[in-house]
Amino acid sequence: MDAHWIYGHAAKRPSHTMEGVEQTLSFIVEWFDPHPQICKKYVLKLHCHTNDVEMRDIQTKRTFLSKTKLPSSLDKSDFFVGASILLLSRDLKVIDYADVATRTQLENVNERTVCVVSPTLYDQLGNVVSLIENAGFTLVDLHSTSHAGDDSVTDAFATAELLRKLLRLEPLVVMSFRGANSIATVYNLVQSSHYAGCDLFCFSTPEEVEDVINFFAMDHPSRQTTATLEECTCCVIKPHAVRSRLVGAILNDIVSRGFAVSAIETFRLERAAAAKFLEIYAGISQDYNNMCSELCSGTLVALEIRLLESKLGDGTTMIDRQEEVVETFRVHAGPWDVEVAKELYPDTIRAHFGKDHARNAIHCTDLPKDGVMECEYFFKILTNLRVAGG
Repeated sequence: MDAHWIYGHAAKRPSHTMEGVEQTLSFIVEWFDPHPQICKKYVLKLHCHTNDVEMRDIQTKRTFLSKTKLPSSLDKSDFFVGASILLLSRDLKVIDYADVATRTQLENVNERTVCVVSPTLYDQLGNVVSLIENAGFTLVDLHSTSHAGDDSVTDAFATAELLRKLLRLEPLVVMSFRGANSIATVYNLVQSSHYAGCDLFCFSTPEEVEDVINFFAMDHPSRQTTATLEECTCCVIKPHAVRSRLVGAILNDIVSRGFAVSAIETFRLERAAAAKFLEIYAGISQDYNNMCSELCSGTLVALEIRLLESKLGDGTTMIDRQEEVVETFRVHAGPWDVEVAKELYPDTIRAHFGKDHARNAIHCTDLPKDGVMECEYFFKILTNLRVAGG
């Protein structure tokens, strides 16, 4: 689909200013409107120089969104084919470039690839993520998934046989990354590592990658969360750590302390959702607004954390175990204040990876009674809302 068909005129070249290039990037996005049950398509234009965004309905050719400032939760790097963009409470999927100039500039730089981790390598998840992050690729999506024994795959998928094989190995962790020439580079990286021949599946062609991403899409009807929602605590790897490619290192740190990650999933929050999640701190922390800004500033990774059986005391009740996992993980997380953590508790997670009070690497549940509730917020409430919204 080219810009001539959409606008009735040729795509404009990016204009140049004294300070550099005043870019306007154009994308085709779609949104599933749940009320009439219709998938609508729009042209989204991102004016990088002014950080404005606007949208036009492709079918009616009418303005859907007048030029407005991009929310603080988004920036230019979040826009690429295959991305899910939460804009003004709408979950938009970027499905194509809307003009040649945007395609030429971004297609190779933001190429997306996917890997699938089987249960036999689950305890190596942090190492696998680090292997790819350390090669310069940025995490886009990461989620643990179960398809409840349903290995039925339509033959419309070119990789149908491989997908059936994967489903028989569930539960799985599906993760995607983006970066220049990511499909070939990540495939070769894995093949030359000690994971070659193991149950870590990477894909060598764009067609295979597209098949796997589409099949394991967040709203796949047979998909179920792996969250237990009992005897657990919540941990959130914050957006600044995702951008800094620290997800794998943080996962390794958590597991090395005797914890199990029983569910994992990436999310993007708008400010209202971030404020709702952190509202308990509204009257407590002077940095509440900065905390909300950080949590909605990009992709985050939510974790359901449980204690390994070997770490639980004998004869403990469910209530005892709930209190123990929340309080134990909070101690390992360290103080909110990173400077205090580095000075007094240098072996804590926040001391290792935090930058400041708001960008302190992770959020963790503070009160035992909130452990299950915070996990439910991500793995039940937000997940259900995302599926309902398409």
